[in-house]
Amino acid sequence: MKNAMRMLAPVLLCFVFAIPGTPFLNAQITNTIRAHIDHSFVIGNTTLPPGEYTFQMIHNTDLQLMTVTSENDKTSVSFIVGSAIDDHTPRHSELVFRKYGDAEFLSKIFESGSRDGAEVTEPSRDERRFAQQGLQPIEHTEEQK
Repeated sequence: MKNAMRMLAPVLLCFVFAIPGTPFLNAQITNTIRAHIDHSFVIGNTTLPPGEYTFQMIHNTDLQLMTVTSENDKTSVSFIVGSAIDDHTPRHSELVFRKYGDAEFLSKIFESGSRDGAEVTEPSRDERRFAQQGLQPIEHTEEQK
């Protein structure tokens, strides 16, 4: 019986810590974020032109699905996100992009006043190809006002 408890104790301990932390695995953006982006960018396998965009979480998806819509409602893309933590608390909403040459890929989104944000979890085919070629992206943050 003691041997069984010794073997079972680490498993039970993992459950004790894992279950309460589960809600924190989701992205924490709760408000709509409006952004002006002055360059084309890629989300998933869709390239979006420069312009005004609205980012928001899709309701009833446990904060795991986000959508971006162009100002004129002509373009809308949904994408899966996970949790991201910023190294500082942004004063304004921030969009983080990874750039390979002329191609820019949306990487993370942070809401003003919160270090908790969303990270795009599915890289596009092009981004995977760049990574397989050993290219290193340049990451940059664009503050939205």
